Order: sequence, then C-alpha cells, then structure tokens
Amino acid sequence: MKAPRRKQSERSAQTQRRVVQAAACLLQSQGYAATTVQGIARHAGVSLGAMQHHFPTKAQVMAAVLRHYALKRVRLYRHALQHTTTSPQKIDALFKALWTLLCQGPEFMATVEIELARRSDTELAAATAPVLARIDTFMNRWLAAQIADITPDKFMPLRVLTNTMLRGLAVEFARGTDKHILEQAYAMWVSLLRVEYIKALNT
Repeated sequence: MKAPRRKQSERSAQTQRRVVQAAACLLQSQGYAATTVQGIARHAGVSLGAMQHHFPTKAQVMAAVLRHYALKRVRLYRHALQHTTTSPQKIDALFKALWTLLCQGPEFMATVEIELARRSDTELAAATAPVLARIDTFMNRWLAAQIADITPDKFMPLRVLTNTMLRGLAVEFARGTDKHILEQAYAMWVSLLRVEYIKALNT
C-alpha cells in the first residue's frame, strides 16, 4: 500500500523550513553578500521556482530566518525556565540558554549577518524592519515579565549589554577563535554581569 500523500500545507511548510535552514547555514559559512537565492535553493534541495513561490525575494528569506530564530529562542528560554522559581535561578538559567543558542546551529551568526547587511541594503532593511520590531517588542516584554523584580529602566540596559556581548562572541566564533577560550570568556562575563542583575533585583 502506498503511503498517503502529504497535504499541500505540509509540503509547503517543509519547503519553507528547508529554505530557512539552508539560508542560515550559508549566512554563517559565507556571509550575506555571498549568499544568493540560487545558492539557497541549491543548498535546500528545492527548485528556484519553488523557493520563490514562498519567498519571492532574498530579503523575504532573511525575514523568515529572523522569525525562525526568534521562535527558537523563545522555545529554548521556556524550556530553561521550566524548573526555576526565584529570579536569581531564572537569571542563571537564561545565561545557560544563551550560550546554547550561540553554539547550537547557525542561526545566531546568521542573524548577525542580516542585521549588519541592513545598513547598506534598503530592500533588506524594509523587509526586516517590521519583523525585528515585533521580535524586540515581544522579547523585551516577555523577558521582563520572567524577571519582574527588575524594573524596566534597569532591565533594558542589562539586556542591551547582554546582546552586545553575544554578538561580539558570534563574531569571534566566525573569526575562528578557539571555542574553549570563548567559553571561558563567556563564563567570566556572566560572573560580572550576574552581579549587576542581582544588584538590580535589590534596588
């Protein structure tokens, strides 16, 4: 007996996943400028026409990469926070999750490539601006709600500092810096920033 044919919606979802994953891999390995729609389709194992049916432009593929990574972040954060109750426990769990995000898969470096490319690519900036705005709004509110003991005026600078360090580490990964050294650097940074988070809890 033949296996039942998948629904069109399932085939479409699979194609979109393959395209997004291929784009993230190419962004990590060769950068934004060298990542072409033809290369993405080839790496994804789909025809250019099939890819452009879902994502007519390169910029729209990049917007989908950003959405995919945001969903991955939220899933990982929620999993990390499952067995935490106090704010210090949540802070520690999120720091561990952030290191996992940095090391697990190509998406983090891919998003850095996209955000840097937005400066000189007006089509990319236009396609990704609303996506990034929605992601930032959601993540700021959601994370602040998880650590509600820290007031927004103290939480936002801490979050910006956290994101800045992570992006810097992503660049070091791309430069080929030894992972063990980066892990040590991350641990040192966490020990310093954790003090500021705990201080913010108590003020």
